[in-house]
Amino acid sequence: MSIPNIEAPTFDLRYKTLYRLGGIASILIAVLIVLAIGAYFVWPYTGNTTTIETIFSILQTDRLGALISLDVSMLVIGPISMLLFLALYAALRQVDESVALVALALNLLAVGLIIVCRPLVELAVLSDHYAATADAAEKMRLLAAGEVLRAQLDGTAWAMQTAFLMIAGLLNSSLMLRTPFFSKATAWLGIVISAIGLGFFLPTIGPLFIFINTIGSVPWCLLMARYLFRIGQAIS
Repeated sequence: MSIPNIEAPTFDLRYKTLYRLGGIASILIAVLIVLAIGAYFVWPYTGNTTTIETIFSILQTDRLGALISLDVSMLVIGPISMLLFLALYAALRQVDESVALVALALNLLAVGLIIVCRPLVELAVLSDHYAATADAAEKMRLLAAGEVLRAQLDGTAWAMQTAFLMIAGLLNSSLMLRTPFFSKATAWLGIVISAIGLGFFLPTIGPLFIFINTIGSVPWCLLMARYLFRIGQAIS
């Protein structure tokens, strides 16, 4: 995919470091997504496929595997992705600052909701207490508390963060179509994978749409890194 020439005066010199950080973040995100996909086949997601008692047990016998199976990768990728989102805002604000700002707000809200919908530290602490107590009533109380936390894994916060990320992806990609600094193919890739990701709410096949979106995010992130590095170099 060819990259059009970028005129240095087009971009604000104040964001030079941000463009480079966004490029680095994009590469890290792509690598982490690939690792997360590979880990999924070793430690499949267990949030909605097993009992809270089993989750507690796995957290005691295989803490790392249990956390991976509960999507700990989301807690790593989310904060890193903030650098990418900020860099995209800096690059696309010249096209339509209002739309770019809305996309940034949605992306940052999504990162916050990712933390809310993955209470993994709390689950690990409850698991430790559950393993340490012999009192039957206390065990029942801990299991009930664990069920509340487990419901958050696929609850409102998870649904909203997914929707926010996909809508922001559509907005950012639509702005890319209106600037010569990103190729049309890259913009359309972002539109397609974001639209596919919105299919997460469909019963039964929703996870398949999310999986396709996740795979498509890898080349998209690598392309973003390429463009952001190019912009950073152009304004040096």
